[in-house]
Parts: sequence; C-alpha cells; structure tokens
Amino acid sequence: MQTEIVLPRTFQEARSLYEGAMKEGGGLVLISICETGSFSLSLKGNRFHIGTGDILILPPGMPIEDSDADSCGADIRYLGVRYRDFLRSIRTGRNVWTVLMYARSNPVFHLDENDRNLTSSYYKVIEGKLRTRRSYYYDEILNAILQCVIYELCVILNRDIGAVDPDRPDSRKDMIFKQFMEMLSADNGTHRNVRHYAEDLFVTPKYLSSVTQDICGESAHELILANMTARIRQDLEFSQLGIKEIALRYQFKDLAIFGKFVKHRLGLSPREYRKKYAAVISD
Repeated sequence: MQTEIVLPRTFQEARSLYEGAMKEGGGLVLISICETGSFSLSLKGNRFHIGTGDILILPPGMPIEDSDADSCGADIRYLGVRYRDFLRSIRTGRNVWTVLMYARSNPVFHLDENDRNLTSSYYKVIEGKLRTRRSYYYDEILNAILQCVIYELCVILNRDIGAVDPDRPDSRKDMIFKQFMEMLSADNGTHRNVRHYAEDLFVTPKYLSSVTQDICGESAHELILANMTARIRQDLEFSQLGIKEIALRYQFKDLAIFGKFVKHRLGLSPREYRKKYAAVISD
C-alpha cells in the first residue's frame, strides 16, 4: 500500500485536500508549521492564533470555518498525511493515542528553536524524497520518515499534556476509539469480525463503527481489514511460510478466497506479490 503524503503550497490548497479527503471517507491529518509571521483560523466556533514557531495539527473531522492564512503574509509549510497511513505508522506506538486525542481539542503547539530546526529538517527530507523517482523501498523509506516525524511531534505534544490536569476525562467516544485501536494493535490479524471487538468494549458493532467513522473517517471493519492486510503483507514479504500456510494463519480456508482478498487489497495475487518483492530483494 502506497504511503500518501502531500505538501500543499497554499492554505486554500491544503484546505481543499483536507475537506476533500473527509468527503471521500479516508480523512487527512493536516500539519501547518508557521515559519514567520502569524495567522488565525476558526474551528467549531473557536478562534486559534498561530504565530512564528507554532505548529497546528488538524486530525480528520474538524471543519475549518475560515482563515486568513493566505492573506496575512505568513510563511507557512503544510504537510498532509492520509489518516490510514498515519494509523499504520503509529499502530505499535506506546501511549500515542492519548497524545493524539489531546490534539483534537488543543491543536496549536509552540516549537522551541531545536524543535523548529528538527521539523524543518524533516520537512526538507520529505520534500526531497517526494521529488525523487519511485524506486525500490520508496514507500518503506517514506513511511519510516513519517514515523520519525509523528513520534517527534508526540514528544512536543507530551510537554503540553504534562501541564494539563491528568484527571481530565476523555469523551466516551475517544476512550472507545483508543481502546479499539489498542486491541487492534495487539491482535494477530485473525479476528476480522467487528462484533469480536465490540463485545469486549461493551458496545454494539453499529456504535463502534459510528465511533471510528466520526473520529477517523473509516469504519471499524475497514480498520480491521487494514490491520490484517498489513500483517499478511509482512508475511508475504519476510516470512518463509508458504502461501497456503499464510492463508490458514488468517483463517482463510479457501485459497481462492484468500487470493481474491490479497488481489483486492494489494493489487496482485499472493504469488505475484511475493515474486515481485523477492525480485526487489535480489536486485
């Protein structure tokens, strides 16, 4: 699966991509870094001011009401990441969800000089990588860089969280989403029924799907399939298991059904995918 990262040049372009992704159902995480000057924008009735050295992080599902970013003369760098790629990058992260959910209600953070230099360096690396021709390990390298960026941002967010009342409760939806993603991270990819997770969370499958749809723009079923696909892909790429053994590991009793699933999710049959990846390694 290709990692989708965009670097909009204007706020209008960034907003168009952000809102377009919401309509498509996938969602986009939009990160705005104010290099010089200042700008403001309104989110859900609240006005936020972003000055020199500040960073704005917008998860999916936060309609932008208005902004003066393109008319105020500020120098702003934008980075957009498809939410599914964001999820994939942090799925194994420790305590990351608490940090990210904090950003939903507190989207503006200040960067000190070291943070600014670091984020600027990462931005230039991503910009340079996106300009290169696609080649072997292109997506793997891009995803590794993205992971570094996300974890560095989490370090910055953690500083702000340390100053917040630790007893401040998250909303019920946020807690359910966090627990669901933690369960998904711990799962071996064999459970693909929403009910399996919903029962452990003491909610209905319909409610669980409404929670994930509201927070990240994807259904619980799609997140489950994305988790299983990532694990199947890893087995095809790195394990010595035969294709039939991999199919059985993920409870596909029919090889034809497994083949159709992999073809739909990865674009190639299991054998073709493994052959292509083996060719990459040999080269």
